[in-house]
Amino acid sequence: MNGYETTSIGISTLDRALMGGVPRGYTILLYGSPGSGTELFAKQFAASGAAKENVIYFTTIERDEDIIATMKEFGWDTNIKIINIGVEYYHKVLEKELIISKYREEGIPINEIFKPARKREEKEVNFLTKVTYEISKLKPPFRIVIDSLDFFLNRYDKTKVISSLRTIKAHAQYYGGVVLITMLTPGSKGTVYGGIEEIVDVILEMEMKRGDKGFEKYLLIKKVRNHPEKVGIFKYDVNEQGIVLLK
Repeated sequence: MNGYETTSIGISTLDRALMGGVPRGYTILLYGSPGSGTELFAKQFAASGAAKENVIYFTTIERDEDIIATMKEFGWDTNIKIINIGVEYYHKVLEKELIISKYREEGIPINEIFKPARKREEKEVNFLTKVTYEISKLKPPFRIVIDSLDFFLNRYDKTKVISSLRTIKAHAQYYGGVVLITMLTPGSKGTVYGGIEEIVDVILEMEMKRGDKGFEKYLLIKKVRNHPEKVGIFKYDVNEQGIVLLK
């Protein structure tokens, strides 16, 4: 459309349904139920910019090698930077909790658990701050994937998550980057979700419904800023190219 410099989402049929892609500077929120394909969508989105943009992929739910293997399976460009928040969270937080639980069961006093190796207190990692810091270092043109926001909403104050999201959006707007954020479809939406939906420019939702011949997959375009006529419902499928909208 005139007046917009757009970039591809990675799904040509969805690009056409929107604005020939999405305008640079836009932030996209993708809801989805488990199994609907949000993780695959995230990889397809990342791969679409890999050849010509600086792509950073924050994952909270997968191993790096699984992300790359899936992208290679579809023949997608894997020239992306992966920052694995989930793995780092395990090593910095969960692993320590597992060790403490183990020694508690064995009757070892808590103050003795890390005494032999204790040289300095390790500073607690704020993963929300880590994400915004890594994004601040990106040079345009860039593309950001955060898969998924649920990790941060479950661990940090909701207002701080929304504040960080505003910062990320402002950074993308200023430098003409594009952002994709995934979330599980909530059972009910409170004020937190309203705040998130107000910030983002595009809202998509992937859902599966049981039909006579099995599950039917639908992609809903629920919001396109300044373009309510773009709202719609499409069937989608997955083939050797990845996710495709059906005509």
